[in-house]
Amino acid sequence: MKKNVTLLTACILCAAGIAIGACADEVVEKIQAEVRQDFTVKIDGEVKTFKSADGKTVYPILYEGTTYLPLRAIGNMMGKTVYWYEADKLIELKDEGSTVTDADVIVQDKNNNGNNSNKDKNGNNGNGQLNAGLTPTADEITLDKAKSIAFKKAGVKETDITLTKARLETDDGIRKYDIEFVDLRQDSKSVEYSAEIRASDGMLIDWDVDEKYMVGGSGGAVSVPSGEITADQAKAIALQKAGLAETDVIGMKVETDMEHGTKRYEVEFRQGKKEYNAEINAADGSIIKWEVDND
Repeated sequence: MKKNVTLLTACILCAAGIAIGACADEVVEKIQAEVRQDFTVKIDGEVKTFKSADGKTVYPILYEGTTYLPLRAIGNMMGKTVYWYEADKLIELKDEGSTVTDADVIVQDKNNNGNNSNKDKNGNNGNGQLNAGLTPTADEITLDKAKSIAFKKAGVKETDITLTKARLETDDGIRKYDIEFVDLRQDSKSVEYSAEIRASDGMLIDWDVDEKYMVGGSGGAVSVPSGEITADQAKAIALQKAGLAETDVIGMKVETDMEHGTKRYEVEFRQGKKEYNAEINAADGSIIKWEVDND
């Protein structure tokens, strides 16, 4: 099979790791490596296709018997943001949400001056963008417009929430904005919103809302019995929280689980287009986790 050969530098090959140190001129050397379109990469049995920042397929590279994979694609699979520190020639994968053209965030010096400076309370850059990703074309909506669509759908203001992700990306050939934010205004719970908005016309193509109750939170006006509760009592607590009767729901399921030494009941049921999921502490009947998904 014909092999694709490309010239790379030692610094680029270092990008298969989590981070690299300063890459001084004396350690940069040109080498020949093979771009292996015939290689297939599986993770947990699933074939993976690697994409560049502009959505193009990129392939593993073979050099002296070692296979190197594109850093940005690996970072995306890990849910990490790729940072490039220009002054130190340092690549870092971080939880968030130039020379290295496929980085999500480019930092010009080690003091974080440059494109990543002047972040506001929501982690936004000075231009109001968080991990902006791809650049919209003239006929696509802006990131600010996509955020306003998501906030309107949630019925919140930007000052009410903490923005955790806002970027333009490509998925299966569709350019879309991925917007995620959290409403933490209630002491007992957080509400997490996730929206996917098509860049071409602003159409909301996916929407998800998760309500998560904090450990020790009351979970609302739910009666909690003394002593360890039964599965039936856990079911009743979940139904009471939802404001529903058992005759109102379908697909009722109650399972027992142990997590971090705590026995809990996992209760699931549906009502109309809503799916309810509750985790209830068996020791005292408190709601550990509460989620409502709208199909």
